[in-house]
Amino acid sequence: MNEPIRVLCVFSRLDRGGAETMCMNLYRHIDRSKVQFDFVKHTTDVGVYEEEIHSLGGRIYQAPRYIIYNHLSYCAWWKKHLQEHPEHLIIHGHFFTYSAVYFQIAKNMGRITIGHGHSSSLASPTLSLKIKNRLIAFYVSKIEKRADYCFACSKPAGDMIFPKKTFTILKNAIDTEKFVFSPEIRFRKRLELNYEEEHFVLGTVGRASFAKNPAGIVDIFHEVYKRNSNARFLWVGDDSGNAKAKEQARQYGILTKIIFTGVRSDVNELLQAMDVYIMPSLFEGLPVAGIEAQAAGLRCFLSDRISTEVNITDRCEFLPIEKPEVWAEAICSADWDRVDTRQQIIDAGYDIRTTAAWLEKFYLDIAKQ
Repeated sequence: MNEPIRVLCVFSRLDRGGAETMCMNLYRHIDRSKVQFDFVKHTTDVGVYEEEIHSLGGRIYQAPRYIIYNHLSYCAWWKKHLQEHPEHLIIHGHFFTYSAVYFQIAKNMGRITIGHGHSSSLASPTLSLKIKNRLIAFYVSKIEKRADYCFACSKPAGDMIFPKKTFTILKNAIDTEKFVFSPEIRFRKRLELNYEEEHFVLGTVGRASFAKNPAGIVDIFHEVYKRNSNARFLWVGDDSGNAKAKEQARQYGILTKIIFTGVRSDVNELLQAMDVYIMPSLFEGLPVAGIEAQAAGLRCFLSDRISTEVNITDRCEFLPIEKPEVWAEAICSADWDRVDTRQQIIDAGYDIRTTAAWLEKFYLDIAKQ
């Protein structure tokens, strides 16, 4: 009776993506004597969060990747797992992780299902618009029917995934204390990165993926560099998908002006080294990285395809991704003051302590049912 309830969180992988980072923020601050997280991943790769998960008492299970033709074996894995783990009463599926499949199995076995959307689009560079629209219609209809409770990071994300069902917006909260601007940390990090005082550092944080628009990032930096030769770029996150963007930067002659850090555990400090933050994404839900950048006191320039809900400090400007020269003009003419935005973020409901306490109570309440 004294054991915590165990919530099974389902992801594709356990690296520093936006959804994974959000979940880990909650995991660190939830009362783990009452609620413990376990995780399912769909890859053999060891993610950067796995060591920390184990240290916090979480367990990690590897499901086979769903490839349609292995539908029966994939379903068999889930049936076996749930039979062997009756403690996994609550299945919290983070889209898009084949939840339309395993939710049905979980419901048939009497489990509680929570669907959680983090994106406002299913767009893919390999799918035609017609196929994409059919896929969206099929997928969301299955998820809606099979999710007992629905969460979304923003209203656009919820409207896309749950068009006919009530959903709760669970804000992508952060640990505000970690991101407050510090001149001392800024000086130390810029020294570590070999930036000079006169260098004007643009930056972004995120996995190199289609949605993040790597080519657009390079185009924007190129336009800024043409206007300010002291400009530099700090690219934080998994850059394994950045080969084309790097070649594009080489052709522009600006590759040596860009630092690709790869996956880092000190994102909060790297943000201190930047002067401006950009995110020209093709689509997002409500990006955690955008909240973190504002918490670091940065001016943020975001794609006009990102929900304006992210603008909680009035330090965000939304621009069309098709016009990198417009981004460059706005960036080069802006005021680069750094301010302490912590109280604004807390007041807007994006402090992790408040969100973790709410989610903890939610889990405990539905488990009692």
